[in-house]
Amino acid sequence: MMLKKKIKEKKALKRKNYKKLKFKKLFEYLKSELENSTTHGLPYIVKSDVHWFERLFWAVSFVFAMAISYMILAAQFSRFVKAPIVMNVEKDYFNWNVSYPAIILCPVNKIQEEALSSIVNETLDQTGLNVESYLRTIVSMSLDTLQLLQIPNQEILSLIDPAEYPSISLKLFKKFDESILSTVTKWPIPVEDTMTEIGMCHFINSNVASLDNPSKWHDTTSKYSKTNIELSYHDRDFFVQVVNYADEYKIYTTSPDDVIMSEASSLKFELEGFLSFGVQITSTRASNELRNVPLHLRKCRFTDEPHSNRYAVYSYNRCIIECRIKMIMRLCGCVPHFYKKIENERICSLPELRCIVLYKREITTLTASNETLQRFNDYTDLPRRSRDCGCLGDCEADVYQQDPASLLPQESLNRLRISVTSFPKVRFMREIMFSTYDIILRSGGIVNLCIGTSFISIMELMLTAIRLPIYEIANIAQACRNAKTADAQKVNNKKIK
Repeated sequence: MMLKKKIKEKKALKRKNYKKLKFKKLFEYLKSELENSTTHGLPYIVKSDVHWFERLFWAVSFVFAMAISYMILAAQFSRFVKAPIVMNVEKDYFNWNVSYPAIILCPVNKIQEEALSSIVNETLDQTGLNVESYLRTIVSMSLDTLQLLQIPNQEILSLIDPAEYPSISLKLFKKFDESILSTVTKWPIPVEDTMTEIGMCHFINSNVASLDNPSKWHDTTSKYSKTNIELSYHDRDFFVQVVNYADEYKIYTTSPDDVIMSEASSLKFELEGFLSFGVQITSTRASNELRNVPLHLRKCRFTDEPHSNRYAVYSYNRCIIECRIKMIMRLCGCVPHFYKKIENERICSLPELRCIVLYKREITTLTASNETLQRFNDYTDLPRRSRDCGCLGDCEADVYQQDPASLLPQESLNRLRISVTSFPKVRFMREIMFSTYDIILRSGGIVNLCIGTSFISIMELMLTAIRLPIYEIANIAQACRNAKTADAQKVNNKKIK
């Protein structure tokens, strides 16, 4: 027993001496590396021929410099994350082109009576049922007119599949006579039949209106195409004129790359005469370098950065509409026919639109009430405020503000003229204030100022830190290989015996 105890004590002492020896080698290694380090202050901390008070002074100074360096770097990085973009003002308006606004004309009476009579008479001959009121309801439905919803009897409802509502609305919508449209320069200008939140309308000078044409909803080849009119400073007197469009209609103006929403401000033309007004343009553009900045830093989206499969282009209004559609799907399980439908969605029948009437206020404001949230176990796609939709602003945008309109009453005259009040002489430019390149340069300057180190010096310190674990891993691997070789040799010796 005494012999075993002595052997154990001898092994413990040997292990203890090994640890002391290992720690001593580690200390000597770090001391040697730091003495030869090019980082200011570190060699004085480990030099043996320097007084202990001086070593303490250098150690405290180095820690203090590291703390200051960290504080400045943290503040700089926080500023880079929160506000890397700055808005500059440009005034070289002679070198600009600005977009003439998209003009949206929405007649109060949207139905083409001849087309309606043809369908009604054909259906009456085949089924004996009068579907005139049914068709009028389909065409007139929008987010603003849901309270006027009239539900026909079930026999008439079964005649039309809800999936055909958009195509019927397009078929019965009034056709636009391009001869009534003219420009002062005789330039061609595109016109498109488009479905909006306020029903079918005619879009003039729009790049994205074709994407909301019901006949092109399922056309995969339909893409964004820039066809709008661009104006230079020398075209500041340009205007568009529409004659005898409809007896009563609403007029909207927006960017050629945007759509309108139900709450957009409008001008109503309901009297005979000559109506004219101008628009003031405020432009915001973005530098090419901004595209390379991550989305969470620049906090805006470009037109070619869509956020859903429904629309091939992005705008803030489209994002809000997408959020409304998801909310309607969650509450009612279907999509109204005045919105574009995608896969795995279905069009609401007229009776199902009552559900949207019930939740209309919450849908338009994108604020689900507590009562509504309590009805669902899963709150997905039910925003409590519009901010929950995560819609970012447009990196590049043109904002059009209508000036007061002037109406000159005249009998048997229905004329509309829209011009640009004044060509903008100032525009805003989004530019990068802090890029990754700037952060690297400024960080290097701060580190060099505080502790007098360079990139190579940092690499030396990193190598000093990782050399030890690599050495230990190599020793462990070598020990494992030696143990396996010894075990294999023992097995071979036993076989020989």
